[in-house]
Formats: sequence, structure tokens, C-alpha cells
Amino acid sequence: MLLSSAALGRCGIDSTPIEPGKDYSLTPVLGAEMSKPPFDPKVAGRIAFFFGPIAGALVSVVSLRRAGYPLRSGKILRWTLLVSAVMALVLTLMPDGLGRLFGLAAEITFYTVYPRLQENEFEKWQGANPGLLPSSGWGAMGWGVLGMLLLFVVTIVVAIPLMILFPSLT
Repeated sequence: MLLSSAALGRCGIDSTPIEPGKDYSLTPVLGAEMSKPPFDPKVAGRIAFFFGPIAGALVSVVSLRRAGYPLRSGKILRWTLLVSAVMALVLTLMPDGLGRLFGLAAEITFYTVYPRLQENEFEKWQGANPGLLPSSGWGAMGWGVLGMLLLFVVTIVVAIPLMILFPSLT
């Protein structure tokens, strides 16, 4: 038996079709996430530059979830964890001087990439909330410290097996 869209609406079921390109989640965004405005996109770049890529990703995740884009935030976090593991592998295998240049280039890249990853979503949020200001960047410092610790854990998880398999690297 097929129900009309009006009947579905009376039952509390939304019958609008899923549109490509929109961010849908199977679970609702929590009220605690929506109560605070997102951070300005530049904050994620600054945190990524000073605290590392995972820190920038965490700030981006928090901002995107607050703006109502939970799926996009999950993709950013997964890709960042993968890139961080590859970066830890490369830095472990590189000589010190070259590794420092690679690290600096990576930090500058993160500084420019993370703001761009959330610009469109932030502009949509600002358009929908013209009277609200974004959250202060100082509030993202805790996420930066957590991200720095997680980057350290990822580096250890990558480096220890590498050192066990190839003892000549030590």
C-alpha cells in the first residue's frame, strides 16, 4: 500500500527526496552542537599550522557539525587521519634536514587547505544566521591540543612497527 506525501507528513515522515550534493545524516544533529556558532574557517587553518593537521581537522569537524554538515565533517576527519599516517611514514623515512622542509611545507599547506574545505558551508550558515558572529578562535585551542596529542599517537603507531620491521632505520 502506497501512502501519499500528505499522509506521510501526518505520520511524521518527511517525504522530500534526497538531493545530490546536500549533506544528509541518518542521525539528527545534537542540540548541544547547534547551540554554538561555528568557528571562522581561518581558525581551522591557524590551528592546523600551529598544532598539526589533526588539530585543524578537529576544528573543521566541530565547525561543520555546528553549521549542520555532519557527513562532510566525517569525511574531512577520515582523510586527515590517512594523510597524517602517510605523512608520519614519510617523515620517519626522510633525513632530518629534508624532513624539516617537508614538515614546514606540509604546515603551510594545511594552513591554506582547511579554511577552503569549509568556506562554502560557512557562507551558507552566515546567510542563514546574519545576526550571529562566529565562535571565538580561542575556544578552538582545546581542540588544537587534543589534535596535537592525536598526531603524536598516529606517529607512534606508524613509527614503532616501521622500526621493528626495519631495525636499520634507528
